[in-house]
Amino acid sequence: MNKRIWKFCLMAIASLLLCWGCSTNNPPQQATTNSPGVVAPASGVNTVQVTVKEMAFQLSKSNVPAGDVEFVVTNEGRLAHEMELIKTDLPIDKLPLTNGDRLDIDKAGKKIAEIEADELKSDTTKTLKVNLTPGKYLIVCNIPGHFQAGMRTILTVT
Repeated sequence: MNKRIWKFCLMAIASLLLCWGCSTNNPPQQATTNSPGVVAPASGVNTVQVTVKEMAFQLSKSNVPAGDVEFVVTNEGRLAHEMELIKTDLPIDKLPLTNGDRLDIDKAGKKIAEIEADELKSDTTKTLKVNLTPGKYLIVCNIPGHFQAGMRTILTVT
């Protein structure tokens, strides 16, 4: 084989190996806020897809193991909503209210995290990552009137 062809082949193989090595060593992309569609979970993280509609939360799963949990929250409703995550031991029918239409978070349990209404407008997706310990967690929208209208659900962490 001609030396020139041999050098060309070696350079081509080296270039391919270098490009392949670069592409396989990149860390997984993290989800960004307001990204459209479903976001692939990072390895080792439990992902819960949360669909928000007028006066309802729909969870892709209501039980997850303790550890890192990624909530991918999509507001499919027309109104802005919020998502508050509260660890509680109270049953849903015994949760305390303020002014008759909002959850009294201070008396309900421990607030863990929140996506605020200005971040969760109509047709947006927001990702929330938290580390959860075993227990019962309440997911609510606490905009006046929304909690009472049914924007609440339970997530169990085992």
